[in-house]
Amino acid sequence: MVHGGTPQKAPNPRWAVPAFIAGTVIAAVAVTLVSWVLAGPPRDLVALLVLALVAVVSQVLRVTVLNRVSLAAGSIISLAACVLVGPVGAALIGALPMAADPGLRRTSVRVFNTAMGALLGSICGLVYIWAGGATDLTTLNGAGDMLVHVGLPLMIADVVQSLGNFMLVGGVVWADQRIPYRPFVLQLLTTSGLAQIGYGVIGFLFVILWVPAQVGPFSAVLILLPLFVARWAFVQYSEEESAHERTLAAFVAAAEARDPYAAGHSARVAQLAVWTGEALGFTATETTALRYAAMLHDVGYVSVPSSLHARQTPTPSEWVAISRHPDQGVAILQDIAFLQDSLAGIRHHHERFDGLGYPAGLRGLDIPLVARVVAVADAFDALTTDHPGNPAYSTSAALEVLSARAGTQLDPDVVRALARALERHDAPPRVPVAPHDQHPAQTVRFDHDHPDCSDHFARLQPEPTRRERG
Repeated sequence: MVHGGTPQKAPNPRWAVPAFIAGTVIAAVAVTLVSWVLAGPPRDLVALLVLALVAVVSQVLRVTVLNRVSLAAGSIISLAACVLVGPVGAALIGALPMAADPGLRRTSVRVFNTAMGALLGSICGLVYIWAGGATDLTTLNGAGDMLVHVGLPLMIADVVQSLGNFMLVGGVVWADQRIPYRPFVLQLLTTSGLAQIGYGVIGFLFVILWVPAQVGPFSAVLILLPLFVARWAFVQYSEEESAHERTLAAFVAAAEARDPYAAGHSARVAQLAVWTGEALGFTATETTALRYAAMLHDVGYVSVPSSLHARQTPTPSEWVAISRHPDQGVAILQDIAFLQDSLAGIRHHHERFDGLGYPAGLRGLDIPLVARVVAVADAFDALTTDHPGNPAYSTSAALEVLSARAGTQLDPDVVRALARALERHDAPPRVPVAPHDQHPAQTVRFDHDHPDCSDHFARLQPEPTRRERG
């Protein structure tokens, strides 16, 4: 059963779930008996045994290895069964994997899923026959006959089976948690409906391989093995992405630990940067590199003395330490393979469009685009965050400040892209900071990301250097 965090109304009576399950069991038995009367017993016992075995194995493997791939495999096998073994056979193949599923520890869940599998299998088989589906594929001639007498009826049966699945799941969730039925079913339709249509197409190919192509039971391997391999690859990719996220979280926590007012800064800058990148037309790969750079842009700031946070004006030696923190960040991260495309954005996010930034004094379009985007997002978040001594600007006021700095501190195109992005999105929310014992309340906080600090650093540049860069 599905359990969600949606707020619940008054609970349904305790008998609601047992009653719904009992109704599903009665319907499954009744429809399967009707199927036996109308279409007879299962056809082709060899096909029935093979399909049942594959369905059970895929469901068992799902629990420990393949996760959701068995859902796709189960739908495909059930659809193929409608054609190859008839409605009663499809009911058996729909029920057996659920009855054998080792992941279902609650008897009520096992009974419901088993009954639902049988009910949907028999309905699918009956709809296939009602829609004109052929039961003897050896009598068909050519691709046209296969499409008309197998493909089209099978797709109709697929749609009906999918709707029945969504409706039954929505019904039991409503009975269990009183989650509104219609919105829940519509959500299932929008998130899983297209995938179900895809399963129908694959089921049709399964049938073609089995009978017209005379591949027989081996067609199960040809159809389902690629699904298992693809799912395995997706699982590996997902686990790798999870490892990346854990790495990011650890670095961000270290960077923000010494300053309570920095909490959430990295995540907000990353969100603003991603939105800006979308407005600039970044690809998915570029967006990932941009997000990582934005999340970790200040990781090197751990090298700066923590006493600086409570001072309004840094000492000369502290200015030197501040100017080195982007390089320090790159030094910390340079051996991490998945961050290689983000290092330039981290190193150069404090460069200025007029060439008076740090650490390399790059100018204009010589600054990597990722770094220019992070710089704008970083400055916006600094302006709109309430710090001691630096009250927060509104979104519109902050954008005015950034626009005034376009062409000097910031890239004008990136500033405009952020403004377009914030027309579609609300600025990321902030959680009020309550300084704890290690960080007593401050009357002032130095924020190196604030645009005023960038201007101050620019004024510190030797005059010949300023003229040369200008």
